[in-house]
Amino acid sequence: MSNFHNLVETLQAMAKAAEPGAPAVRALAIGEGVMAGLLRSGKHDGGFHRQPDHEELLVVIEGEAEFRVGEETRQVRPGDFVFVPRGTIHGTVATKLEPLSFLSIIAPPIDLTTDLIWENKAPRFRLV
Repeated sequence: MSNFHNLVETLQAMAKAAEPGAPAVRALAIGEGVMAGLLRSGKHDGGFHRQPDHEELLVVIEGEAEFRVGEETRQVRPGDFVFVPRGTIHGTVATKLEPLSFLSIIAPPIDLTTDLIWENKAPRFRLV
C-alpha cells in the first residue's frame, strides 16, 4: 500500500471494478490510530449502520445524495464533510443518478467484518 494516492485515478479504477449493487471499498492507508479509504456506492445504498467504537469523517468526492447521521438528513455533494460520532446510525438515504463516492477517515482503524452494526441487512461490499 502506497503513501501517495490520486483520488481521480483511484475512483476510475474502482468504477471499472464495480459490480452492480455492491458498494466498492478501497483501503488507502492503515495506521496505528487511523485508517482511510474510498467508498463508492450505487444508486441507493440503504446500508444504515453504526460503529460503536469508531468516529468517522466523510468527504464527498463525487455524486449527490441525501445522507443521514442520527436523526438528521441532509443533501450532500462534492466538497461536503460529514462527521459521524461513535455509535451514531448513518448512511445514504438516496442518491441521484450517479454513484456516490466518499473519502472515509476512521479512528481507530476498523474491521469491516466485525466492527459495524447494521440496522438492516449488510450490503455486500466489494474490496477493490
